[in-house]
Amino acid sequence: MSGLVAVGALALCAVLAVQLVVAHRERRDLERRLAAAERAAHTDPLTGLANRAGLQRSLDQQRASARPGDHVAMILLDLDGLKQTNDVYGHEFGDSVLVAVARRIHEKAGHAACAARLGGDEFVVLLGADFCSGEATRDAEALADELCAGISSTEVTAEMPIKCTASAGVAVLPVHRMHQLVTAADKAMYRVKSARAGTQRYQPLADVSDRIPRHRTALVALEGGASQEAQA
Repeated sequence: MSGLVAVGALALCAVLAVQLVVAHRERRDLERRLAAAERAAHTDPLTGLANRAGLQRSLDQQRASARPGDHVAMILLDLDGLKQTNDVYGHEFGDSVLVAVARRIHEKAGHAACAARLGGDEFVVLLGADFCSGEATRDAEALADELCAGISSTEVTAEMPIKCTASAGVAVLPVHRMHQLVTAADKAMYRVKSARAGTQRYQPLADVSDRIPRHRTALVALEGGASQEAQA
């Protein structure tokens, strides 16, 4: 009788061990699926950069870790002439342009808090408080120059060479006004587009009250919506 009990106990232990192994594998599989779903929810499927949700998550992280007096910066890049490229070469080729540009942005701004595609032909680079110490505006401008130059040298395919160009707007704001970053950078970028048909230029945008030192003339947006040229 005791032998039967022992056999039964061993069989039960074996069943429990199998169930534990299966449960462990199922848990790991579930964790992988949840992680994949989380990445997909915050990633642009075409370019592999962050999407709007991913950008917002990075903004929230910057806000949570910020200290009084910290600043953050954003560079908004708008590709010039992508619609015409789509019309001439087709949307599949246009997607190839976006992928190539995203790759170049990642190469040039891999140290940024976030590089994201907002949709269409717009990309943003978020620079956190650790980057925005000292000459934040100058450094953000220099990176914007580097990004525009990198985009202009992007080759999509050797068989069909085209010239990729971009307009860039730069905004540097204190952390407590982080919610205005996208709008500020967007306004700066459109001022560039309306000022001339060209690339590799931008204007840093900030309110007069929050201006931080800069080394050249900058377009300053006032609270009331007017603008003036301010000399640093």
